Amino acid sequence: MNLQFFVARLAANAKALESLCQHASDEQALWKQSPERWSIHQVVYHLAQTEEKDFRPRLEKTLRAPEENWQPLVASEMRLEKAGGANNLNESLRNFLVEREKSIVWLETIENANWENSHRHNEQLTLAAGDLLASWLAHDYLHIKQIIRLQYDYVNSISAPFKTDYAGKWS
Repeated sequence: MNLQFFVARLAANAKALESLCQHASDEQALWKQSPERWSIHQVVYHLAQTEEKDFRPRLEKTLRAPEENWQPLVASEMRLEKAGGANNLNESLRNFLVEREKSIVWLETIENANWENSHRHNEQLTLAAGDLLASWLAHDYLHIKQIIRLQYDYVNSISAPFKTDYAGKWS
């Protein structure tokens, strides 16, 4: 496992997410394609929560003591049910960036890791430390794609009656 590659990509993704979100208006931050979907703010809040409570601590424990139980995740803490109030997008973005920086600093201290160390998460799922690191980066990409799709759909929603067909089709 090429740890340097993953650290570099996780650091670059933090910058990409900051760039994608930092100038979103309140309206855009809260906009959803439908009531059951997430807004940009909800995605960023989720990323901040998973950074602090999921990937970093679980990878650390799997590398250090794979037989120890993981802290359970509380679903309501991991996703923002109603974006707004005290938890605005800029605050959630700052929280994510602070937590990502902690992750990068920690990852850069890892030496001679056994990426095969495995944790039995539940009856159906055993995860190696390498699985967690790869999933962490993949998780970033899934949510970056989600944010970009939200921005694309938002532009289409506010541009009516004009169309964005000339730009090409989303595939």
